Amino acid sequence: MKRNRLLNSELSYEISRIGHTASITVCDAGLPIPTGVKRIDLAIESGYPSFIRTLDAMLSELMVEEIVLATEIHTHNQTLFDQMMGIFETHSMAPKVTEISHE
Repeated sequence: MKRNRLLNSELSYEISRIGHTASITVCDAGLPIPTGVKRIDLAIESGYPSFIRTLDAMLSELMVEEIVLATEIHTHNQTLFDQMMGIFETHSMAPKVTEISHE
């Protein structure tokens, strides 16, 4: 049995395959996903697991060089932004932050 923190085998496998310049998206249920893009749905019920808990568990196995966020996070959910930055700091990471408009 796997002893590391991240227990979802499908997610752990995909993280193990990520290299430099590759990307992974962590999103809520509303993000449109193009046909042909691998999707790993972790949802059990609305809001569970939370974005922050999911990110925290993923960072136990993943080194992040850059994050891309919607600029609007600062006006619509600054608390989430602050929590994300805190999680990266907890994992001793300071990724480059790139912001683009949600549009």
